[in-house]
Amino acid sequence: MKIQCLLGAALCAAALGAAAQSQQEERVTIPAPRLTIDVPAHHYSMNPSEFADFRGGYTLSNGQTLYLKHNGMAMYAQLDDQGQHRIVATGPNSFVALDRKLSVRIDLKPDGDVGGEVLIAMPVGVAANGEPEERVVRLAMGN
Repeated sequence: MKIQCLLGAALCAAALGAAAQSQQEERVTIPAPRLTIDVPAHHYSMNPSEFADFRGGYTLSNGQTLYLKHNGMAMYAQLDDQGQHRIVATGPNSFVALDRKLSVRIDLKPDGDVGGEVLIAMPVGVAANGEPEERVVRLAMGN
């Protein structure tokens, strides 16, 4: 009887080991989606008075500040002191830079808080052909 119990336990252990090994061999890695910044063919029509709600500075999750400004009918975004990007509205609370360097969504909340996200094309090096390489990163916005 003891031999049968020991034999049964050994067989169960071997089966569990084989099952664990086959699970490791069947592991699948799914890469993260690649972020892109696209300028839509059709822009959202936003007049200066609508844009006035979005003007100002916004603190991002990496400590930088995003500024939204306008000059007449033209709207601009600037990250710290890194130069302005001409932006167009893509929705009632979203904007994209015409140079495809950033995309912004700003959620103005009734209690005065602000949320949203910014996609920024960050330089990561130089490609073999001499062109600069960029990677789009997502940052949270809020106060």
